[in-house]
Amino acid sequence: MPNDSFLRSPALRWAVPGVAVAAIAGGVVLTSAGADAAAQLPPKTAAQLLAAVASAPEHPLSGTVVETARLGLPDLPGQAAGTSLQSLVTGSHTARVWYGTDGKARVSLVGDLAETDVVRNGGDVWLWSSQHNEATHVQLPDEAAGGAKAQSMVRGEPEATLAHGTIDPDTAAQQALAAIDPSTKVEVDGTGHVAGQAGYELRLTPRDARSLVGSVRIAIDGDTKVPLRVQVFAKGATEPAFETGFTSVQFEQPDASIFSFTPPKGAKVTNQTLPAMRPDASAPKRPGSADDAAPTVVGKGWTSVAVLKGVDVAALGKDATASAVLGATKSVSGAFGTGRLLSTPLLSVLIVGDTTYVGAVDPTVVEQAAASAASSGSAS
Repeated sequence: MPNDSFLRSPALRWAVPGVAVAAIAGGVVLTSAGADAAAQLPPKTAAQLLAAVASAPEHPLSGTVVETARLGLPDLPGQAAGTSLQSLVTGSHTARVWYGTDGKARVSLVGDLAETDVVRNGGDVWLWSSQHNEATHVQLPDEAAGGAKAQSMVRGEPEATLAHGTIDPDTAAQQALAAIDPSTKVEVDGTGHVAGQAGYELRLTPRDARSLVGSVRIAIDGDTKVPLRVQVFAKGATEPAFETGFTSVQFEQPDASIFSFTPPKGAKVTNQTLPAMRPDASAPKRPGSADDAAPTVVGKGWTSVAVLKGVDVAALGKDATASAVLGATKSVSGAFGTGRLLSTPLLSVLIVGDTTYVGAVDPTVVEQAAASAASSGSAS
């Protein structure tokens, strides 16, 4: 895959826009704002829609998705082709997606001069960059071979997770709906059309003032109950800071040839085999986890903070992309010591030593998380 140290960093490779959506956790408070009769759909409550999405069978589909990120990050170098997976954190990008119901999926991020693909066919996953003429072949363990999505395509592969998790409206929606706590107001915000499909719109609004999220809006197909679009709004914003949605979609089984991939002649090919999943691998990670490459979580709900260890700031400073991000930070100090803070309307990112704290929260929240970690370290 592309030689991008920003993505390959054991910690920063996990810091993707989905943190704004994945920060939601817990149970549900439900209300209803009514429905738009013009869409000719029967009225449904938020509870009914949530239940329908949760129980809906997996649908095969193909379509075009547009993802747009306005997170307030600086422009990143090397985005002219628009196919670097790291480029998904800024600007607008288009992808073609195909999902079967037989353990097959494909996401193609297409630019003017290049293409990046993630192809899943049962236990085989290919990650392909035409720009670098490089392919990575990953063999999944037996227990992960079934299911089209396969837990974000490839467990432990940041490039695949990034492409699938941020481009795909269904994955982004599931992150938001997986667990909503009582500090969340959930309501049906009318009906409308996305990609020519009539659907309902759910609106999730945090009650916690420390969250930077104003609302998360999820458009749900009225027939299949497949999420068609996800929009994340910062407080007071009139346009989404992050959105991903279909511009066209067909609910039909894609042709099997779509999921067949052979590297072009002369391409550099790397083969990998993922180890079998540990029995506790799906459990949420907390500070002190043995797997320091994966993020741990401090707090819950809208004020969750991801803790990413293993950041080599000196090495990142030599990478053009990481340098652009680091250049937008400012020096801060507190009970955690000194660090670098990046603050946008939707995200707060604090780097202290080799650890990064990321959340869709007020900067004081990430600083408190860092201070707590520093205090725990001193006590031990």
